[in-house]
Amino acid sequence: MRSDLEIFDGSENLGNIPLGTIIPAEDIIERRLNSCGVARYLINHETLGRGWISGRIRGGKEEPIVEVIPFGNDDDNDDDGDGNTQPEHYSTPEESANEWYKHYVAAGGGTESSSPISESFDIESLDEFQALLSAGKIHGLNDMDSDSLIASVYGKLVDVLPHFSDGVECSFIDCATVLASASPKDEVKDFSSSIDANVHEVASESLVHVIDRLPSTKALMARIAMLRALNRRAHVALPWLPMRPYQEGSCILGGLHGFGASLERAGRTWDSKSTNKWAQVTSIASRFRSCRELFFTGTKRTFLEGVMDATTTPTPLSNDEYELPRDVRTLRVNRLKARRAMTSNDNNLKMKHSVFSQMQREMRGWSGATLRRGFVAKGHGGQKRAFKVKLVGEGVNDYSGPYREVFTDSMQEITDLDDTGSSSLGVLEPTANNQSEVGEGRDLFMFARPADSSSIFSEAKLKLDLLSSEEIDLMKSFSSIAHKKNESAREIEEALLYLGRLAGTACRHGIPVDLPLPLGMVWKRLTEESIDMKETLREMDILAARRLQDGDDHDATLVTDELLATQRRLLNSFAEGISSVLPVELLSAFTGEQLRDIMCGNPDIDVEMLRRVTEYEGYNNDDDVISHFWEVLREMTTSERKLFLQFVWARNRLPLKESDFDAPFKIQKDTKFIQEDGDYPLPSASTCFFSLTLPEYPDKETLKRKLLFAIENVTTMESDYVTNDVEVGEGWRGL
Repeated sequence: MRSDLEIFDGSENLGNIPLGTIIPAEDIIERRLNSCGVARYLINHETLGRGWISGRIRGGKEEPIVEVIPFGNDDDNDDDGDGNTQPEHYSTPEESANEWYKHYVAAGGGTESSSPISESFDIESLDEFQALLSAGKIHGLNDMDSDSLIASVYGKLVDVLPHFSDGVECSFIDCATVLASASPKDEVKDFSSSIDANVHEVASESLVHVIDRLPSTKALMARIAMLRALNRRAHVALPWLPMRPYQEGSCILGGLHGFGASLERAGRTWDSKSTNKWAQVTSIASRFRSCRELFFTGTKRTFLEGVMDATTTPTPLSNDEYELPRDVRTLRVNRLKARRAMTSNDNNLKMKHSVFSQMQREMRGWSGATLRRGFVAKGHGGQKRAFKVKLVGEGVNDYSGPYREVFTDSMQEITDLDDTGSSSLGVLEPTANNQSEVGEGRDLFMFARPADSSSIFSEAKLKLDLLSSEEIDLMKSFSSIAHKKNESAREIEEALLYLGRLAGTACRHGIPVDLPLPLGMVWKRLTEESIDMKETLREMDILAARRLQDGDDHDATLVTDELLATQRRLLNSFAEGISSVLPVELLSAFTGEQLRDIMCGNPDIDVEMLRRVTEYEGYNNDDDVISHFWEVLREMTTSERKLFLQFVWARNRLPLKESDFDAPFKIQKDTKFIQEDGDYPLPSASTCFFSLTLPEYPDKETLKRKLLFAIENVTTMESDYVTNDVEVGEGWRGL
């Protein structure tokens, strides 16, 4: 399939094979896969002799340069008399579909149709299907809201049901069974299937607020069938659709406000007043944004991952497949010095020696192309990487564990607070709800505000009465870019720019990061959803939101407007950092919640999901020590579970679903002997390979005590080699 394909014998080039050459099966001697997943074939060529050809240029999803032609089946095709088979031809698509279905049923594909629940969902005619579509809406909701909720519920079921393909679809009968069991008034009940109980729980939790307004399960499944058909087409069509309205690159139709960059990206306030003054021109991109919730998250994620793969910086392979290429740069991080600095009371030391600060200094001159690498080395557990990590003084080889560890450590440091409750690094600071422990989102952080910064609101306090209504609108609209910069503001903007690059790189490489940022102010802004500013303020500072509702306090209004304007301005730096690594134009396809889940993973450590992806070596699933282990893990607090996950995997968040695990969690039996005093050794872990070595403790209390001690007191990774004195001194010497 590629012109002049080269054939090699060892390092010698034997010649070129012309485009379109067909190599018969008897001339293919051997097939091998190299470390990058590239298939190589040993062939006999009639003129060039015996040699190797490659199936692709390199690993990944590049276009193939050879094509494997499958053997024909004599039972399905006619013989032309010369031993050649001829494919059947059909005059209409219906004939082809009927022939396919006949072979599908003959092969056992139609076995599930014999169950009682499948017979109850048979639809006899198109008229009946159209009637079911009309009846499939949730009562009390319009078409868009109803279909959005149904698509969301179906997407959650796809994540937990087995046998789904590429994250878009699951078994129709399994889905119908779960929805029928969740509906209190449905007459179709079939609990004979082996569907896990947690799947039914997911369905019940997703539909609890509309459970009394659900249509019949048959009508609901007709609506789901329509959404599945839409998403199958979207899977092919999304690469051809514009994601950004064409008017945003224009300077017409905007009047005083104009177009250009999107409202959020320019730092404008997206509210009803601003919307009314903009001429909203209909376009494919604007219509797509308005119905983005009809597309399954799996469909959009597949598209995003395809674009990320296409924009990955190519990396030439090393001569030794076990070594990283020279283009993969090495990042030196002294975690021992960072740990001492973070335990001190000096914030200046923290900002100088933290892992986040060390990485920011080391990567200051790196381009976005460097971070867009996605190299997968042999023996590294399938972990994509943009650079190699050298942990000074710890004697650890980076087989992916140290790479994930520096991301996790950096995210922990930027949310660290000193004794006064202030931010240690000055990158993120707790919201007012977090500080006062009131309202919802008590664990959220916002972008740190610069010290001694003044904005247009500060000057407007003294002359608000002198401003006209138009001047006040202009002031609010462009408040985020009308401010005075100082050294503190510049440092925070640079830190947030780097934080965006770090978060984008982690997202590219499948590492969920713990970034507890407000949904309305950050995640919905990045996806360019319309938001309610009152709800956004309530998520960050519920007391300030109540003060604004109670009366006309102009000073309180100005303070609130200044807070929101500052956050929007700092968001621009965070978004700019993300844009150097991720295709931010595609983020508008997602909702704020979906983008947050993609980048941050699951904030709750799902013990049952972790158990379902666990393998055992030396133990059985029903052994007492294994039962005690899972009981201890369930009893842990959320913070303790995060420490455990970092102890065994160098990350503190799990993926959203089982299919996102690159490798199973492995529990191995520790064969060490009991110490002379009768004490048992501590558990150990290999973060590179997601494994835990667990001694056979005699009881649950001993296991709990040893495991908690290990995860709370570990300071370094288990050494792979003995470091020299110079490196040990560099890592352990005092500040």
